[in-house]
Amino acid sequence: MTCKRSVVLIALAIALLAVPAVSRAQSVPSDSVLRGFEPSGDFVLIVDGKAVPKAEIYQNDKVPAILVLTSALPSPVLLTPRAGTVETVHIMKIAKQKDGTVDLLADAVLAPIGQFQRDGENVAFTDEGRQVSLNPKPPLTGLHKGTELKEHNPGYARSASVYQPNGQAIAALKKEPKPVTVRVFFGSWCPHCRQHVPYILKVEDQLKGSQVKFEYFGLPRPPDAWQTPEVKRLKVGGVPTGIVYVEGKEVGRIIGEGWDAPEVLLNKIVNGPAVKGK
Repeated sequence: MTCKRSVVLIALAIALLAVPAVSRAQSVPSDSVLRGFEPSGDFVLIVDGKAVPKAEIYQNDKVPAILVLTSALPSPVLLTPRAGTVETVHIMKIAKQKDGTVDLLADAVLAPIGQFQRDGENVAFTDEGRQVSLNPKPPLTGLHKGTELKEHNPGYARSASVYQPNGQAIAALKKEPKPVTVRVFFGSWCPHCRQHVPYILKVEDQLKGSQVKFEYFGLPRPPDAWQTPEVKRLKVGGVPTGIVYVEGKEVGRIIGEGWDAPEVLLNKIVNGPAVKGK
């Protein structure tokens, strides 16, 4: 699926900065609901008017809920968008998992500290006299390398690490003698991009040293995204869109369901339909 011409707003995010170590050892099981918080780079944490630049963002879209862990606040904070509530939890009741996610333990006790307020796309609340805000991180725009996407949002790196590309397609692409360039148009604000662009990042990792090269073109939030000169010139109708060039000439595009296994469609575009699926 692609993000069409509409603004996709993401609820909230969490931040972790130089907090006491969260133990990986768990004698108590993880909570059945408040678990699987994933790293996210969508927001910036502001405390008393100052940004917390090294904050890590964790987010659970299923609940949905957000957990804030930072030494700039007295305790970890849980935000629940549907209820608009802000609650604290003891640092020792949070467990980091080997896959990079974070869980609350089953015996964690949540202590309410109030409601959060929305100021446009920002989310603000007070914690023991501290003025706290989660603000959307500015979109990543223009041409970038894959490494920059991973740095901008750690969720990209995590999703890329677990994706398993089609081995036959990768093998065929490695043998491609002609220079191939894949330009991926994406929005760092787009949930479909966060889901699918990491797949092509993993494909890029596996094709290093080959004739297949990748570049990433980030768009501002809609409606400005669709007024970008490159978008208009190339008639990009949604993101993510991957434009495939062979020897400088466009030969096809990765769109829609093609993003479920982009290496398969890429190989079909470049070499024909020998690889039909995963």
